[in-house]
Amino acid sequence: MLKKLFFTTILLMLIVVCSFSGWLYMLVVVEPGNEISEKNIEQILGRESHVYYSDGVSRLGVFFDTAHRQYVKYSEIPSDFVNALVAAEDGRFFEHFGFDIVGISRAMLKNIQAGRVVQGGSTLTQQTAKNLFKREDRSYKSKLKELLFALRLEYYYSKEKIFEFYANQFYVSGNGHGLGVAARYYFDKTPSELNLVECAFIAGSVKRPNYYNPFIKKTEEGAEKARRRAKIRLRYVLDKMKESGRIGSYAYNEALGSDIGFRHGRVGYSLDYSMELVREAVSSTAVREALKAKGINNIATSGVKVITTVDKGLQKETLAALRGELSRLDVRLRGYKRDEVQNELVALKYSGDNACIKGAFLFGTIRTITGKGRDRSIVVSLDKKLGDATIDAAGLKKLVLADVRYRKNRWSVTGKQDQAILVKELREGDRVWVSVSQVADGLEPCLLRLEKYPKVQGGAIVIQKGKIKSIAGGTENRFYNRAIHARRTMGSAFKPLVYAAALQLGWNSADPLKNTRDVFVYHGKPYFPRPDHVSHNNWVSMSWAGVHSENVASVWLLANLCAKLSPAEFRDVAGAVGLVPKVVDGDNEPYRSYKARIRDRYGIHVNKNALRKVAYSEAVSNLETDFIFDDLVDDYQLLKELAYGRNYARFTGNLSAAITAERKKKKVSNRTLNELNLRKKLLGNSYLTLAGLDEKLNSYRVMIDGVLDQSLPDYSLLAAAGTASVFYVDELNNEFFFMLDEADVKGLTPIRVSELIRYLQRQGALGRTLFWEQIKLNGSLTALAFHKTTVQYEHEYKKLLNALPYDFEVLAKVDDFRITVGLFYLKKLARELGVKSRLDAVLSFPLGSSVITLLEATRMYEGLVSGMVTTFPEGLDDEENDSLAIIERIVSAEGRVLYEPQATKKTVIDSKTSLALGGILENIVTFGTGRGATKIVKFKDNTTGAENTTVVDGIEHLDLSVPLLGKTGTANNYTNASFLGYLPEVAADGVAMSLDNGYAIGVYVGFDDNRPMRRKTSRITGSAGALPTWSYIANALMQEQDYTGRLDPVDLSFYGLAIKRPALGQLNVAVDAEGGGTVIEPFSSVSELSRYTPAILTFGKKTSAGRFVVERNYVPYWNTAGQTVH
Repeated sequence: MLKKLFFTTILLMLIVVCSFSGWLYMLVVVEPGNEISEKNIEQILGRESHVYYSDGVSRLGVFFDTAHRQYVKYSEIPSDFVNALVAAEDGRFFEHFGFDIVGISRAMLKNIQAGRVVQGGSTLTQQTAKNLFKREDRSYKSKLKELLFALRLEYYYSKEKIFEFYANQFYVSGNGHGLGVAARYYFDKTPSELNLVECAFIAGSVKRPNYYNPFIKKTEEGAEKARRRAKIRLRYVLDKMKESGRIGSYAYNEALGSDIGFRHGRVGYSLDYSMELVREAVSSTAVREALKAKGINNIATSGVKVITTVDKGLQKETLAALRGELSRLDVRLRGYKRDEVQNELVALKYSGDNACIKGAFLFGTIRTITGKGRDRSIVVSLDKKLGDATIDAAGLKKLVLADVRYRKNRWSVTGKQDQAILVKELREGDRVWVSVSQVADGLEPCLLRLEKYPKVQGGAIVIQKGKIKSIAGGTENRFYNRAIHARRTMGSAFKPLVYAAALQLGWNSADPLKNTRDVFVYHGKPYFPRPDHVSHNNWVSMSWAGVHSENVASVWLLANLCAKLSPAEFRDVAGAVGLVPKVVDGDNEPYRSYKARIRDRYGIHVNKNALRKVAYSEAVSNLETDFIFDDLVDDYQLLKELAYGRNYARFTGNLSAAITAERKKKKVSNRTLNELNLRKKLLGNSYLTLAGLDEKLNSYRVMIDGVLDQSLPDYSLLAAAGTASVFYVDELNNEFFFMLDEADVKGLTPIRVSELIRYLQRQGALGRTLFWEQIKLNGSLTALAFHKTTVQYEHEYKKLLNALPYDFEVLAKVDDFRITVGLFYLKKLARELGVKSRLDAVLSFPLGSSVITLLEATRMYEGLVSGMVTTFPEGLDDEENDSLAIIERIVSAEGRVLYEPQATKKTVIDSKTSLALGGILENIVTFGTGRGATKIVKFKDNTTGAENTTVVDGIEHLDLSVPLLGKTGTANNYTNASFLGYLPEVAADGVAMSLDNGYAIGVYVGFDDNRPMRRKTSRITGSAGALPTWSYIANALMQEQDYTGRLDPVDLSFYGLAIKRPALGQLNVAVDAEGGGTVIEPFSSVSELSRYTPAILTFGKKTSAGRFVVERNYVPYWNTAGQTVH
């Protein structure tokens, strides 16, 4: 019975084995399917991945097309590469039959020993099958199917052909694959020119190309790290080659001692700005890992479809707007000079757009120039066989005006002869750069505008909820994408970030800010911010500091950023930026460790002089009640503005030396001298200056009292007085002054000592006492007020000496420490708003001292207005994944969604702060430096594309201005001009605008080498250089999104148009625009529909006396109500 059972079992096993073998033979040999045919494999290797605009229908571009494939036959593959790849990936490739039992067993053993997966067992054949016939998932069924394809490859193709397939399909970079592309991309060589080191590197990089690729890193540090990794990987491959006997010791040692000679070669054609971003995105770790999870290990052979966030119409208009403005600006700055223009055009490697469509920018050659004035006609033969087109008088108008302002002044207008002057710079046969203004249609000719290919460059970008809707990185529409990669100084566009931080830390947008020239001292260095215009207001509200872009007021606010915080709140902020004693495992950081960290890492030195400065500040703060009680209110107001004066003597000495040096120059700059003297004057009045004066005054008092009581002779006083006048009188107000600086005595009458003695002789004892108490030191404090301050100051100093200097309670009163906390908070807030560039912690922060990208700046503004910021997870090292903002989704050829970016949305700014800040930004456009936008951004009739003033059932005839938010930015010395702003969406009810789902738009212009944008009286500011492009893009957006058709003209005709904001208890407070935007008393409210009545949108309450009392809130970014969501 057992014997029978045994034979039955053996028989059944034989039947199963035979059946399986037969089934396997059938699938591998008899019916392998069409997939295994060489024609199909060639089709797979030749697959293209199409990229679409946001509509999913219009094609934006294509990846892995013929221009980015270089098929290499096995006979053309270097033997070093064959040996390197086999040694690194599959040592028994030429021995096994598709899968390697020995290799799988060895990998399993090593993985068990390591307790994790450290080695794979798949062969080159299996990898080829997996890449060619993509695996749907990671199931056993899919793996078995993959093995089946490997066996089919082994049966039908030689090992050399399988290797050839593999060598032509591995992924290299965003738009290329295979050995041919890799050789050109990494080393600018053909495969046959590769040496052993280069072959070994490419072979070692096939699994993780981005990990070893130095060309895709954003920083030199990242590129250097990639090079080090490449060297480590090279050694691994060389070790494997030596171990397997594929190279000898000599070749091994020589290769190991050699550097990897990376040399970036050009592969195919350059991508435009949008496609380049898509390339970066599909190359990112996030996308590759997501596709790998869906069975796509090689995007190069997958044939996926990429749907972007880019709006087709808006993209076209954005690029056209930037190109047109850069052309105009270049003429305004450099003119249109024939020889220069022709030389620059000949040297260009860029060939322009490919089709004659409206908005396209093309190159051509002038055929004829006829007519004059309004009848001017310039016929141009367009390149790329696009035919002839005409530049008429209207097509010259833009550059004629720009040329006039180049030759004359910024306010000049065109005259009758100016067109002819420009046309003289044109000749038949000249090369020209033109834009298409009208496409030929029936009897209408194709019309052009004359342009100038510019040296000045720039960028523009539109973002909605973190997604890129359009982008332009310069004139060429390819190569260097300035909107993403160029780090520029955005100037005063940084000021709203400071305002946002201030509002979060207890300030109010109606708070007055000091706006007079002053010196700010930080880390022992003086800083004298200069206004870029004349301001007649010593104090301005925060909102009006934004409206007129007040430099001094904004720096003053930064220096006092933490002034409204309670001690507990200040400690909270300091803790968030890492400046409180640390707590590690429940233990507090030792005092000595904390002291060393604050002193050595952050440069905050608390010595006796620093403590005296603290003592002075404490004295001023604590004396308010005493001064009011003693009827010294005026003195106290002066005292609050009186600096302590630490290091002022040294600063003054440096300025004196600078003045002397300036005067010795052959060409003395009066402007520089005036500025140096003003700075010296600013340093001339301080507590320590008054202390020196008071000491001298006491000497005079002793001598004068001695003469009056006859204990000293008259001549001793006269000898001590010398020839300089020190006593002065304001005869109108009967006030006496003791001064040593003759520059400060205008309007005062000097008094000789003899006259003063006679005056005091006529006074009684009480009169003399009052004289010495009420005399004003250096035109500032009375001697009595100074003495009271000194007594309190010494008292405070003694108290401080009893405390540890680096105790947090003491540090919290040190100016350098408080400023550092404020600056670090600003840096943290910027980081939360998506700014990843390095920011400098300096007092010039509000003026744009740091460099950031346009993408970062625009994303920051979206966060400032909406309170929300959308970011994408960072990848390896410095792989920031900003490019993922252009990807909507990636789908398979069958339409299955394979990848959607996992954006992180979080609230960074609370609702009240963003509302108040939005009010400031709206005021800037309505009343301030951005008001030019209100003249350009208009509602238009979408059916005609022109402003409609006749259709009565639309909103065009209502002449409503569009509510806009934004801020200009002009870099120091006019090296960069920017405008960053926000276009609200149409509210759901069609009767207002809404900040929900609006568009953040950013534009900058500037030379790549940062030369100044100046010419005679022309200064290219944010409003002159970037605002026009911004406005044109906003117009295009409203056209694309049909703003006109979605607004209700009936309601708007009655109520007007404004931004609809949530009801959070805000007030729109009337202000005095001429008085620095300060609140008008008694308080009055302004309707938000009355947008041209000066007002501040803020929070507070009206008292029974009619005064406005501001509301203060402490809502730092970590206390915002919204939570991070995914």
